[in-house]
Amino acid sequence: MAHSANVQQSLVWPSRTFPAALLVLCTVLVGGWFAEPGAAAADPDVSGCTTDSSVPNELTVTCAPGAGVGEHAYIRCRDLLGMPHTHIGATIGTDGGWSRANCAPAETGPV
Repeated sequence: MAHSANVQQSLVWPSRTFPAALLVLCTVLVGGWFAEPGAAAADPDVSGCTTDSSVPNELTVTCAPGAGVGEHAYIRCRDLLGMPHTHIGATIGTDGGWSRANCAPAETGPV
């Protein structure tokens, strides 16, 4: 008899948390729809660096040697629920080079 009471209690517990979980999911979804989109560029724009966003869901910042030290590419993407996410590329060193930021496979960007 004690075993059946434990089973019954475990079946009641998820039904109490369902409304709260549904509220959180709706809040995230609505927040994603109304969130302000961000820029897809290095911040701030640095002389000696170029930004390329021609590839979908990707941003590349390329810098000449000595330019853009410590900078990185970043891209704002939206997931399937509409929530914005920021992805950051590698930091550019003293020799210049490039930094690339990509959206996750199920995300779209830049937004």
